[in-house]
Amino acid sequence: MLANLLPGIREIRAPLAAGYIWLITLWIISAEYIPKKGQAEGAWKSIYQLSAATGTAATLAAASFAAYLVGCLLEIRARSIVHWFTISEWWWSLRHRLMGSPISGQLDDPRMLRWTENPNTARGVPAMDSLLMPDDSYTALRRPDWGSRASRSALIDLAIHIVRIRGRSVNLLAAMGRFGDELDQLSIRLQARNSDLYGTYDRTVAEADFRVNVGFSASILATTLAAKSTPEVLLLVPVAWFLIMRGQQKAREANDVLIQAVVSGELESTVLTSELPPLVTTQRAEDPSLETRRTSIEGTPDGSGTTVGQ
Repeated sequence: MLANLLPGIREIRAPLAAGYIWLITLWIISAEYIPKKGQAEGAWKSIYQLSAATGTAATLAAASFAAYLVGCLLEIRARSIVHWFTISEWWWSLRHRLMGSPISGQLDDPRMLRWTENPNTARGVPAMDSLLMPDDSYTALRRPDWGSRASRSALIDLAIHIVRIRGRSVNLLAAMGRFGDELDQLSIRLQARNSDLYGTYDRTVAEADFRVNVGFSASILATTLAAKSTPEVLLLVPVAWFLIMRGQQKAREANDVLIQAVVSGELESTVLTSELPPLVTTQRAEDPSLETRRTSIEGTPDGSGTTVGQ
């Protein structure tokens, strides 16, 4: 029974908690316009009479139901904003503009995925000499458009998996881009295939939604309190937004579960098993960010984005 109740509790936790915060915010904004019990007339008098007739418990239940409805109406899915506030890209771009584009700064470019593989295709972190003198073990790939929804490690694992099952002639960037269109559907298949792994995914998603919704509603509450009382309360807003970013991190972890389920063979991706576009290797484009290098690491003109050795 408990196992059946927990998913439902996780489903209502985020909208209910956020709904309470939204009601408190609404109360702070409109409290001065609500008449007191002895001065109430019309609809307000009827509400006070109904509350007195039903009792405190029923009033709290009605308030909780109202909070849940408000939370549902204003609920934010963490996966829909997971690409917001990409601090790593913002910080790298700032350093890039202030310090130029040295070779050392390309290894931590958040827009690129880079790794080395030994003959057994074990993944490693590329060193500086791999960037300067790439060989057959070095691979560079531009991160797909949906790449901010997952961790870099999971994306690299997915890229290696695609190469393993489809060969090095596949257009890797196009394949990963098409996989992103399927990502949201994988959770349904995982629920039917592996309930334990799906439970891990579901818990992570619920935690992500909880942090995002509580963080956002709390930031609005802090702003309202600052406007109504003292501006010092605004110092709590960064804390609330940090909670949102932690929710984004949890959303990436949930997507990592889906990706690793595909990589481990627990799930089958219909996109990866269908016909994929081949890699065209007739021409290569120079990387504008690395003018001193002869070898492109940004990708081919057809958009494949891969460079595997020379």
